[in-house]
Amino acid sequence: MRDLIFTVDLDRDVNLPRGGEFEAGSIDRGSGDSPRFSSADRGLSVLLDLLDDMGVTATFFVEGRTSEVVDCSRISGHCIGFHGYDHEDLTGASTGLRPTDGQLEGILRTGFEAVSDNVSRPVCFRAPYMSVDGRVLDAVSSLGIVHDSSFYAGPEVGAYPLPNGMVEHPVPKGADRGGRTIAAYLWPLHEGRRVPQDYIDLAMSSDADEFVLATHTWHMVEGRDTGPMGRSEIESNADSVRRVLEEILDGGFRATALVR
Repeated sequence: MRDLIFTVDLDRDVNLPRGGEFEAGSIDRGSGDSPRFSSADRGLSVLLDLLDDMGVTATFFVEGRTSEVVDCSRISGHCIGFHGYDHEDLTGASTGLRPTDGQLEGILRTGFEAVSDNVSRPVCFRAPYMSVDGRVLDAVSSLGIVHDSSFYAGPEVGAYPLPNGMVEHPVPKGADRGGRTIAAYLWPLHEGRRVPQDYIDLAMSSDADEFVLATHTWHMVEGRDTGPMGRSEIESNADSVRRVLEEILDGGFRATALVR
């Protein structure tokens, strides 16, 4: 039986890189682009209700700052990873600001310690924006982290060793029935650009021993393009996520954590 690893980025609402700054903001909804956390908090409750109802254990990649603002005690019992501190672009690809070695180590240690203090010791890592390179991975490894999920790979690729001895659990990326590229991140589903069957098909096309599926808590209650959702939209959104999970599990997968 193959593993379904459902991963959740628990970070600031609708994160937005800001040029020349390490700290990410949130998309401006009328009060500026300072970080917001209310949708992350509300969406976490919606998602946990769904997971609890289904009996699914997920893997949460928790941003350090979010762990200081949002009550993360609710994810006790799930697998805990970390996701930077202020949702920093650790390679500088989107901000033009590449951390020095010392800054990089400081960012990662601060995020690691914040999650350790407010949730539990992280056992895995995902880079914000999936922006990662060997220097980042070496710094993560120095914290004792062995498992990473910051790369995309074809659906036929399962977990594989990295040059520094870590184990990579890639997020699958392939093609849908129409030949369009699709990754196993659910954000287009939340934005109404894809339907559950697209992700179910991607999972069924996989020959690997594991399939990593990803989302954000804030995306359960807020659209990047459309803003905060109403109650009926939230319920429909949650139903779509439920259908994806249920049909993948019914297709011969078992739900499990990234680190067991």
